[in-house]
Amino acid sequence: MDRSPEPYLRAAPPEGTPSQPCPPGWVAEPVGLWDGRHQEVVYHPRRHDVLIMRGSTSPAVRAALPGAGWARTRETDGAVMWVRDRVQAARDAMQRIEEGPRLARTLGRTH
Repeated sequence: MDRSPEPYLRAAPPEGTPSQPCPPGWVAEPVGLWDGRHQEVVYHPRRHDVLIMRGSTSPAVRAALPGAGWARTRETDGAVMWVRDRVQAARDAMQRIEEGPRLARTLGRTH
């Protein structure tokens, strides 16, 4: 199975200077302070969704994210990084469809 490298955090450049180069097709976006240092997340925007949650989160949200394909990948005081691999989420959805009950197909005739 094709497994793309996971998004990762790295030190952000000083304000006003460009980011370091990223792998082809990947981008770097600032995420603010992480472990007391300014960081940026590097990810492939066509492959990954990245969510940074700061502060408290309801138990219902924390319970629902994994079911929607999100994985808790990093955390620090007051912040959690969640990542969803879009390709894997699509594969999982297709698998659920294939394993589900078959739908009866009828023409709607009464005789």
